[in-house]
Amino acid sequence: MLRSLFKRAVLAVMTVTALVTIIAPTLAAADLVPEATECHDAGLARQRTEVDADLTVPRFDPALGTLLEVSVPNQGVHLETDARFENTAQTAVMFSEHMDYQVTFVSPNGLASPAPLVGTIERVPLQKLAAFDNTLDFAGASAVAQPSTTRDAAAVPVASTDPGVLGAFTGPGTLAFHVSTVIGETFMGGGGNVEAQIHTFASASVRVCYRYAPPVSPPTSTPPTSTPQSPPPTLPRTGSGSTVLAVVGAATLGLGALLATRGRRPRRSLDA
Repeated sequence: MLRSLFKRAVLAVMTVTALVTIIAPTLAAADLVPEATECHDAGLARQRTEVDADLTVPRFDPALGTLLEVSVPNQGVHLETDARFENTAQTAVMFSEHMDYQVTFVSPNGLASPAPLVGTIERVPLQKLAAFDNTLDFAGASAVAQPSTTRDAAAVPVASTDPGVLGAFTGPGTLAFHVSTVIGETFMGGGGNVEAQIHTFASASVRVCYRYAPPVSPPTSTPPTSTPQSPPPTLPRTGSGSTVLAVVGAATLGLGALLATRGRRPRRSLDA
């Protein structure tokens, strides 16, 4: 009976030791290798619409480590517009006008693209313009002007951990995020004779972030000293690795105590 119990105890200790040998290095590596993030910004300078351009950012440098995620937290456009109109008809007319815009961002290399940004800017509310005063100066009762108006719009963030996308974003060179604008003008009323001056400008920006795991540095060996000394006692490091070792120690002590108890039990006497 005692021999069988001893065999089971030895088998249990060997099993726990094997698990510690497998798990402890992984836990230690997770503690020593934190993740990092590197971001790149690109911008499109203010220019007249329609815009049809690329914003380029560098690919992820594999020398930094292993790429875990690509994200685009910020991607947006800034619009500036103004307009003025003059009725050149012989009679007074009712007139209104508004601008519709659509801004499209296209991501490269399999990364999802956000939904297009759409909106409306009212230039001139419905009103009555007097008959042409025979002077095309966009002034007076026959004219109306829209003051300079700005609009900022941001796309929803996109991200990916897909291995194919990560591979396409890794390596030398750059990547192009494409931006384009479509502006539409809608006139209401105005008769058949209206002069217009409309100006619309756009600028854009994009931020791309790479979340990665830095490479693990090999441990450095310390050369032996001529007079080695015993290191001072230290407390065990807290964390997942030391927790596993503590569990193994407690299990081993428990098994030893159990065996000692079994060994001290008195045996029955055959003379009784």
